[in-house]
Amino acid sequence: MSHPVASLSVVTDPFALPAFIVGLTGLAIAIVGAITGIVSLWWQIRTRRRGAHNVRVTVTAALPIPPFGDADWQVCVSPANIGATPVAITGWGLEMPKKRGTLVQTEFSPFSDNLPHMLQPGTSINLFWPQDHVRLAIQTHASDLTASQLRAFVRLGTGETVYAKGTGVPV
Repeated sequence: MSHPVASLSVVTDPFALPAFIVGLTGLAIAIVGAITGIVSLWWQIRTRRRGAHNVRVTVTAALPIPPFGDADWQVCVSPANIGATPVAITGWGLEMPKKRGTLVQTEFSPFSDNLPHMLQPGTSINLFWPQDHVRLAIQTHASDLTASQLRAFVRLGTGETVYAKGTGVPV
């Protein structure tokens, strides 16, 4: 008895190369879609932040020159609205560390803008406190602290408190 010999023939898949191309095309589309999604998310976050009020607070020493009398060095707290919607500034002061409270001004400097003040987008105001009065407030209410431990803040009409970037008040 003889056994039939099986012959094997190799048949190539005519769809193999197109499937590889389709896979690469799908991968390229997925990568482009992921990048587009990430850019879109970044843009949404950026425009949403810019669409609301965004207040930055800076603290400097200033020497405003009055039309009469002597000039006094003053602590100048300047809130600036870099957002796109107006926001009210309702108060300001200096915060002591470790939740010990705040120092607020009771006698308003004639150089300060009046509060409450509606801070329009792209504008800033200057709030002044004579340095002698700041030193006196520190000696009276927080004699164990130095001016470098205080942090300036402003209160917004929304109830938020915005602080200056770093601590320290120039007195």
